[in-house]
Amino acid sequence: MILEPRKESWSLPVAAALVAAAILLLAGVLMAFYEEQLYSAQQLKDVRGQAQILAASVTAAIVFDDSGAVQEHLDALKVNPELVGAGVYDKSGRLIASFVRAGAPLPRDRLAAGVTYASGHVDVVEPVLQDGAGIGIVFLRATTEPAERRLARYAGLILLVTMGALVILVLSLSQAALTGRARQLSMVNVRLQQEMEERRKTEEALRQSSKMEAVGQLSGGIAHDFNNLIMIVKGNLRLLRKRLGPDAVRADNYITSADEALDRAAALTQRILAFSRRQPLSPAPVRLSDLVAGMAELIRHSVGEKVVIATRLEAQWWTRCDINQMENVILNLAINARDAMPNGGTLSVETSDVTLALPPPETEDLGSGFVRGDYIALVVRDTGEGMPDDVRRRAVDPFFTTKPLGKGTGLGLSMTFGFVRQSNGYLTIASTPGEGTAVTLHMPRFQEGPVG
Repeated sequence: MILEPRKESWSLPVAAALVAAAILLLAGVLMAFYEEQLYSAQQLKDVRGQAQILAASVTAAIVFDDSGAVQEHLDALKVNPELVGAGVYDKSGRLIASFVRAGAPLPRDRLAAGVTYASGHVDVVEPVLQDGAGIGIVFLRATTEPAERRLARYAGLILLVTMGALVILVLSLSQAALTGRARQLSMVNVRLQQEMEERRKTEEALRQSSKMEAVGQLSGGIAHDFNNLIMIVKGNLRLLRKRLGPDAVRADNYITSADEALDRAAALTQRILAFSRRQPLSPAPVRLSDLVAGMAELIRHSVGEKVVIATRLEAQWWTRCDINQMENVILNLAINARDAMPNGGTLSVETSDVTLALPPPETEDLGSGFVRGDYIALVVRDTGEGMPDDVRRRAVDPFFTTKPLGKGTGLGLSMTFGFVRQSNGYLTIASTPGEGTAVTLHMPRFQEGPVG
């Protein structure tokens, strides 16, 4: 389904431009405020510096009550046009000397050291000290820059910033108009690719599920009917043995051989029924490490002398499965590994306790419905010929085999896969041509298993 591009897709760059313009404008206002604060701080610093210098200069004159000398120091400050008034007081608050350029007269009351802001001027009071004791007060009054002039300067700065913000906004709108369509098409293309990939995975999973279901129904029906025929033949063999009596020794040997062949055929039908999930299993708690250890001699005789067997059985948790079927699975995997190493090699059987938070590789494509939790991993690894990726992906397909005619049915891994899934486990295959193959079973942990 092709999605229509959204008409409001240009709103994002426009919003970003508006935010940028607002930020720029706010920055201009903050800059003007900062400039005002900086100007006031610098002016205060200058006036306080002059007051401190004056306080240090008139110390001796105050001590000797030399008002003329004090006045000379004050007159020297008149060269600073920003100072509109100055005065020096003794420790009793008496005005010793002063000058007033314009405005209100100097205060006559006792003054406290510090800074006072008033309309159009700032007053600074500094103590005159001798040996740490106050002997007088220095008072300076400085005019501040008219508010109208400062506002005009700051308004010009804000106007320049606002023009810059408008330029950014116009450029952003133009860019959005030029690139909006391309962005919309890119988004639509990405969505189409995602939908195609999801559809491909869904179709692949459905195809695999349908194929396994169809083969399972077919093989299950055939195996069920064939098993009934085997039971009929076995029943007739029992009747024939009774009819012949104990004296027909040669005939009894033939009957025994036929009965054993029927038992093997019945076991095969049970495995096919397990693959098709029509055969009820007999699950029981078992520890896979103990099961593999108990099969060591059987595996040795099955793979031959050319194959070196290595085991690392570290799993301690229990699982719950049909023990006989699991033995068949392990033996079948060992025989497959032997066939992949015609010139000999190493067969490794490993078990370990693992906790899975993510599904094993490729189990999603099989519609496995992964369940997180504790599992026992059983790995059967060989150093044989390995498989290319296309063969590996089809390895569990029913009746698929790469062995020569008459050497394999293509049901071994299929039935293994069916049994493992029926036991709520997972089967994965990793293989590299020329390096070997590793088949991994993850069987769910059985929490209520025996302890030992």
